[in-house]
Amino acid sequence: MAQNAISKLSKADQATLWLAVGRLNVANGGFCTATLIGRLHVLTAAHCIFDAETGTQVDVGRLEFRAGWQNGQAEAYRKVGSIEVHPDFSFMGQTGLQRVSSDLAILRLLTPIQHPDIKPFSVAQMPLKGAFVSVVSYAHDRSESPRFHDGCKILGRKENVQVFSCEVDYGSSGAPVFRLDLGVPMIISVISAKSTYLAQPISLGASAVEKIVILTDVASTSAADPSASRGANFLRP
Repeated sequence: MAQNAISKLSKADQATLWLAVGRLNVANGGFCTATLIGRLHVLTAAHCIFDAETGTQVDVGRLEFRAGWQNGQAEAYRKVGSIEVHPDFSFMGQTGLQRVSSDLAILRLLTPIQHPDIKPFSVAQMPLKGAFVSVVSYAHDRSESPRFHDGCKILGRKENVQVFSCEVDYGSSGAPVFRLDLGVPMIISVISAKSTYLAQPISLGASAVEKIVILTDVASTSAADPSASRGANFLRP
């Protein structure tokens, strides 16, 4: 489904298409954007689940994923049970591009999202420089409704970080970057930071999203056997 195909959809169909994108709320600590990649698993930026003042990872009890958040209501609300941060990420020990290159985290929800209209997205390899991509995100000035930003491009890659011409703002951290040339939207990166180049806004994201592997996504996992579904993780080198 290419950009032009999406633009031809009705507003209702476009809204349904992106219901797996939602707001990740941190109690008393703002929000980021996040995306369902399995019935039990959500992808976001790793720095979103760290306390900026203390540098420590926030307690999972403070996190809530709100799928399809729109005008004060979500299609599904889920608490987070566990967090897996990219093995190369260090909130306090890294800065700049080094941090962005591994700024990824997978959140395992306490219960699966089985809503028939909320379809998890898969991940794909990064297309070549110059390819058109799209971003769906929330931000501080549009916290109640996501924005579909299409027509931006891959500008290049530097130190395992992808550079996009997509314009983002605070709250867009964790937002999925999609390629739309494979029949269905597929995630190729996650927004980590914003910057400027030649006085033009750019955004930065990790280039290794395709190294996420979903081992299984069994919905019947019980509290008595939390290991019954290992779900999604990062493929180690």
